[in-house]
Amino acid sequence: MEFLVTLLIAALLIRLFKMYYAPSKNGTSFFVPRDATSLSEVPRNVASMWVSPGRAFISRGFEIKDGMVYIGSRMRDFTGANDACLIDPSLPATLDESQFEPIKEAMPRYETLTPGQRAGYLNWLARGRSGPAEVAWLFLFFYGVERRMFVDASRGTVPKQERDALVNEVIRLSNVYCDHRSFRGYCKNLLATSWAQKGFYTDVPDYVDFTDRFCANSFNSVFALFVSRGQPIPGEVALQWLFLHPEYVPGTVLRRAPEIFEVQFLRAYRERFGEGVFIHNNRTPLGIIYKGANPSFGNGVKVSISSLPDPFLLATPLKSIRALGEECVAAMKDDQSLDLRCPRRGGGGQDLLDSLDDTHREFMACLAAKPLWPRREVLAICNSLSILPDPSIELLNSWASVNGGIPLVEDGDPLFVDVSLLGEMLVREDL
Repeated sequence: MEFLVTLLIAALLIRLFKMYYAPSKNGTSFFVPRDATSLSEVPRNVASMWVSPGRAFISRGFEIKDGMVYIGSRMRDFTGANDACLIDPSLPATLDESQFEPIKEAMPRYETLTPGQRAGYLNWLARGRSGPAEVAWLFLFFYGVERRMFVDASRGTVPKQERDALVNEVIRLSNVYCDHRSFRGYCKNLLATSWAQKGFYTDVPDYVDFTDRFCANSFNSVFALFVSRGQPIPGEVALQWLFLHPEYVPGTVLRRAPEIFEVQFLRAYRERFGEGVFIHNNRTPLGIIYKGANPSFGNGVKVSISSLPDPFLLATPLKSIRALGEECVAAMKDDQSLDLRCPRRGGGGQDLLDSLDDTHREFMACLAAKPLWPRREVLAICNSLSILPDPSIELLNSWASVNGGIPLVEDGDPLFVDVSLLGEMLVREDL
């Protein structure tokens, strides 16, 4: 009898424990009072949570009225650290002199900011994500949207209305803060991947731009769309796939005369493949590796597109497209009527590198090691040199455009460095 009583008491205690500590299922409001210095006011069964669009919360005295962020004390990523986007209200955030200190981290994390920098970010959120902004603030907010769209959504927990609200906000931010090249590129990739994930392919919306190198993986959905319809791959689609392919090195000749290459490629494509390369449909769903901005994603998040087939199971059709591109480049090199040489700088014997400071010379020397770089490796180099990627890449491109006629770097993931152009500029003799 005593054993049964003990068993009943144990069962009751276990039930009470689960009720108290189990994750909330009713969307508990996450409200942090203005004077809060810890998470003691937050329900004990919530370590972190997503604040939906349109919902308000207060953290460290800042009232954010439109949510769209994660807030809490613990939300681990693959490294065991908190996700870079997580707003932890227990961390101090005070508007002081440090709020004006530029955030030099190429991959910022909320928890590593100074109290002033955190306050600056929270203040920007409280202003409705408008007005002057550090590029790091844009990314901190964007990290959370990425996690919601491609991690939470994979579990079926994100309603369509919310996804639409997030897409609209990313469109708005990419338009307002369009001067930031990498942020704009990551926005394009998110919007393109989200469109592919929806499964409605009647028209490509105006906000989706597949011409950007950041969209190299999401562009595969366009390729797959023709396969799903039993249609050959048009020459224009094959050309764009070639330009965006993560392993394709375009070369200096192609980059100096892209219009000529396009004409030659499309003509040769029609002659060789007629209406286009035909790839048979299959039942294997397309998988896209979403390479986001969020450092907590590691090497990327796999997004399964169940409504589209995987056109890349057979390598032969794709090899034929790449081979045709190489043939066109070779023909351009042999064409004596084309002047594709590097423009020569003026005389005087001045070293081209004199116009770059030591830090950016070192940055360029690192990039010169190979033509294709996973963007996270470039960001790691920038962190080690204490420079920001966007202005540093822009500086190298301006320098190369003046001295070599074309930019040195094409930003994206992977990032492309025209090593041949660099060699041409540094070894040629003065007139």
